[in-house]
Amino acid sequence: MIESRIDVHESDPYADVDPAELPAWWSAAVEAFRSRPGPAYAPPRFADGALVPPVISRLEATHGVEIRLLGVDVREGDPWEIRVDGTRVATIDRERTRDGYTRYGITADAFEELIADAVGE
Repeated sequence: MIESRIDVHESDPYADVDPAELPAWWSAAVEAFRSRPGPAYAPPRFADGALVPPVISRLEATHGVEIRLLGVDVREGDPWEIRVDGTRVATIDRERTRDGYTRYGITADAFEELIADAVGE
């Protein structure tokens, strides 16, 4: 898996990665992060290690909704909101790991169930 080959602590962890190996959302994020100072991009994950963006994309396509995870006036350690079509449906804990990515305090399966419940399916 590509994510196991990325070490965000390297000066350019994507130097040996063919952009064609990455999904479009990941490649775009890498380019955006390269244009600013700071750590390299590491995709957010659920508590079970599943990558967040592809799960959200699949659920949006399945249910025909927009799903966003966002912090509103948050401080370190505050929960973030899960919004479906702009409506808050739950909050979620999150943390920055030593490996440089954001980890949300819910498994991908539990997140999928939460979204299905929120859209009434």
